[in-house]
Amino acid sequence: MRPKATALSGIAVDLIVIGRPSDGPRRPHMSTFEDVLFESGRPILLAPPTPPAHVGRNVLIAWNCSTEQARATASAMPFLARAEQITIVTVDGATVPGPSAEEMAANLKLHGIAADTITLKGDNRTAGSVILDRARALGCDLVVKGAYTQSRLRQLIFGGTTRHILTHAEMPVLTAH
Repeated sequence: MRPKATALSGIAVDLIVIGRPSDGPRRPHMSTFEDVLFESGRPILLAPPTPPAHVGRNVLIAWNCSTEQARATASAMPFLARAEQITIVTVDGATVPGPSAEEMAANLKLHGIAADTITLKGDNRTAGSVILDRARALGCDLVVKGAYTQSRLRQLIFGGTTRHILTHAEMPVLTAH
């Protein structure tokens, strides 16, 4: 299917699953991902190159206090309700004004969902690499990440957390805008 057709078909489903974007000839391109993300209005589960044994037992929420992240987290509720471990990670200096990770954890608790919170230092690394390193260290099998808090143009020129995670994650990523 062409990207626009894929996006329009996605309007009628709860979750769209596509492969992680890359420049490879047999992988979805970033433009396909962006068309589906912005045109369907639905959450996307990005499948990594190597399929995991399971998805959603150990979840990392990459919390940056944004509306996009709140949407992604709300979309992940079916996974979160079944998860054995949830960690909400914030990276110093990589947030926007909004509710803290602790406030999000309190909201999840209202739904009977327990989550730990942690704030990490960037240590001269990008927030995306800090998040993925922590996800690997925790053995996470799902990352929940809001997409494009910064504009796509800004991310294209300067890079950004969304683009880094989308192109480097070795585990599934649930995302929404």
